Amino acid sequence: MRVLIRLMLLGIALTFCPLKSALADAQDVPLAEVGGDYNYVHTNAPPGGCGCFSMNGGDGWLAYNFSHSLSAVALVSGQHASNIGGSGADLTLTSYLFGPRYSWRKSGRYIPFGQLLLGGAHAAGSFAPGSAGYPGSSNAFAMTAGAGLDVELTKRFAVRAFQADYYHTHFANGLNDHQNNLRISAGLILRFGKR
Repeated sequence: MRVLIRLMLLGIALTFCPLKSALADAQDVPLAEVGGDYNYVHTNAPPGGCGCFSMNGGDGWLAYNFSHSLSAVALVSGQHASNIGGSGADLTLTSYLFGPRYSWRKSGRYIPFGQLLLGGAHAAGSFAPGSAGYPGSSNAFAMTAGAGLDVELTKRFAVRAFQADYYHTHFANGLNDHQNNLRISAGLILRFGKR
């Protein structure tokens, strides 16, 4: 949790640093972007109540910018929790998601965005659902819907100041077979080419 707070404070500090003055330079749209983020996930994996626990991890993503505002995004993420609820159980959640991102690039070097990503997730560990009720590993549908703010530092580098996502998975749990999670992210972005 301390790491998340520090990353968010760093993102906010960089947001307010006047690192770029020319609005024309800020309007340049890269052809592609590659990013890496730290993730904090608050999950409600057990059915019938919260039973909530926290997971930490990261993601890597690639975006191809079709236009000034519209991009296609591919994202791979992984989060882990150990000793869940003091039980000694662990869980590793890996997801592979794809979809569109809309970026509002008219506000200078501050670039708010929204995205919807769909794909699959893999759960592994002693807390993961398995076949016939035995723990192990399983695969399920996954999706994220969220928004965030990128801050352009230079033509080649940007910071993801924050991103908040509704993170939905469909793992079997014996009750309703879905999990509603919150994922918070912050990270760094490399930008390539020019549209």
